[in-house]
Amino acid sequence: MTVFSELHRRGRRLAAPVLLSALVAGLLAACGGGTSQIEAFQPARLIVLGDEHSVIVDDGAANGRKYSINGLEATTQTRDCLLLPNWAQSLATVYGFVFAECNKAAAVPKAFMRAKVGATVEHPTLGLAAQLAEQTALGGAVTSADMVGVMIGANDLLSLADRMQAGTLTQDAAVAEARRLGTVVAERVNQLLATGARAMVVTAPDMGYSPHVLALDRLTPGLAERARTLTFEFNATLRTGIDPARFDGRNYGLVLADDVVQSMARLPAIYGLSNVVDGVCQKVLPDCNAIAADLIGDVSISSYLWADARHMTPTVHAQIATQAVSRAQNNPF
Repeated sequence: MTVFSELHRRGRRLAAPVLLSALVAGLLAACGGGTSQIEAFQPARLIVLGDEHSVIVDDGAANGRKYSINGLEATTQTRDCLLLPNWAQSLATVYGFVFAECNKAAAVPKAFMRAKVGATVEHPTLGLAAQLAEQTALGGAVTSADMVGVMIGANDLLSLADRMQAGTLTQDAAVAEARRLGTVVAERVNQLLATGARAMVVTAPDMGYSPHVLALDRLTPGLAERARTLTFEFNATLRTGIDPARFDGRNYGLVLADDVVQSMARLPAIYGLSNVVDGVCQKVLPDCNAIAADLIGDVSISSYLWADARHMTPTVHAQIATQAVSRAQNNPF
């Protein structure tokens, strides 16, 4: 079976519970019932795993910074972490949760940031296994009452692209490694789902469109396309590696960050973008704020795809968040 045919089959399978729930609701209404038999899942906690695309950096004052562009309060022009949220913050909002790292109202945090800056899938102290160990040590193991958000792989893909450009890794070896890493993430998701927890699985963004890889492509023509192939292979093995015999839309939602980046890069005008090849920040992340002094000029951050050479703007996070929120609200779970 090819990866394409398997993805097509999995897509039909994940859609089946949604179609079934719609049918059940329709039958109930026809018989005089007004409610669906599926009760929305309300987790006790949200636990976020992954790399800096999810991270809120703790500033010690519950007003953390993000690896994107930080929003500023209009009147005082001071940083407000609630503005320009990343995708993980938007998902937390669905459940009424806040992270300790962004908690200006001093609410009881029910969302927990275990994602790490610079994380790769198997990093011994920053990777998924280490993040879950930290969760167990600090907050208790994942249980059936939890929603877990997972978004990782971008740093792995960039490392593979760097090694291909340096000539220390062949294309075939890079593809094999991307597939292996995707399988590792899938197995970790299977283990999480086996606890009864639900998960929001976000694919790795297509880093073949990032300014970092585009710069490498100017040195080694064709590298960007090869990096896009790596993204596809990583995400395809992640998606097909989640056990279809045990888990479907009742257990997890799938968010296609790679498709979001591809679509915005290829069809920028549809999204109101004018620059999809450069980073808009001249200040190093996570200290880039939505103010002219931190940007490359008097520009609108909403017209850029990339905040810097490796990280996305809030405009992209908003698109990813739209999918995540939709899955949270509409998946059977």
